[in-house]
Amino acid sequence: MTNAPAETGQTDINSDVLGRIHQMMPTLSRTQQKIATAIISYPRLFVEKPIEELVPWIGVSAPTITRFCRAAGCDGLRDMKLKVMGGMRVGARYLEEPAPPTTFEAMREQAAMRAQNGIVDAMRLPEDLVEKTIDRLLGARVIYAFGSGGVSSWLIEEVQNRLFRLGMKVIPCRDGVMQSMFASTTSRDDVVLCCSLGGNNRAELEAMQIAQEYGAYCIALCPPGTRMQEAADLALPIETHDDGDVLGPTSARYSMLFAIDLISFGAAIRSRTLAAESLRRLKQQFVSHIDPDDRRPLAD
Repeated sequence: MTNAPAETGQTDINSDVLGRIHQMMPTLSRTQQKIATAIISYPRLFVEKPIEELVPWIGVSAPTITRFCRAAGCDGLRDMKLKVMGGMRVGARYLEEPAPPTTFEAMREQAAMRAQNGIVDAMRLPEDLVEKTIDRLLGARVIYAFGSGGVSSWLIEEVQNRLFRLGMKVIPCRDGVMQSMFASTTSRDDVVLCCSLGGNNRAELEAMQIAQEYGAYCIALCPPGTRMQEAADLALPIETHDDGDVLGPTSARYSMLFAIDLISFGAAIRSRTLAAESLRRLKQQFVSHIDPDDRRPLAD
């Protein structure tokens, strides 16, 4: 059932009018494109200026601005400004982001600094929480690694990649429904390890609750002060806020990877005899069948 249209005089400020204007661009006349460009490039100025200042600023007439607002699905200029304000509340960083690097050297330095900052953030993880995490993983019958989203979904593959070679049984899952299904088959000897950059993923939270009902121990790699941290039996607090540069890859990837490497390294040291034999087998087969150079990284 579709929602009924809003009553006259009401406006949905959550409507993505900026996205609609982007979609309209190819079909707009040259005059209309001037208005659209002003709104997209300088949304704050567009909202703040009265119509008397918008006309000379954009270089079009007041009736033309009004017609454009209606063509974009707004009741008029006031309605357009309200919706642009709503868009700025959510995506201001994407609309008025700082100027990006202009040289390769500057881009390279900025990318390296973001990676370093992410690792430095993860180095603040409390030692006792890391040690407890390693204890639980080493004692687990099965480790279920859950993650959803652009980064978390492949981080769980890295959890499996790092831990299986130490002799641990790891089952990664990125599908929300399957996470709940796996959780319903867990027992007291199992560990559910969740990765989340937001810490509020509904599917993972539901899976954790189900797993805990059956006695499984739930560990979360997530930001502090989130629902996932509260729900987990043990949480490693990893800060995932970026520096505001929306064009650059998130440095939180490095924070999470460092945490996973730290856990797996500690687990390897703790179980060095069994881990060394498992790693030896992998290297034996890798050198025999894939790459004879035994100095290459182990099956990475």
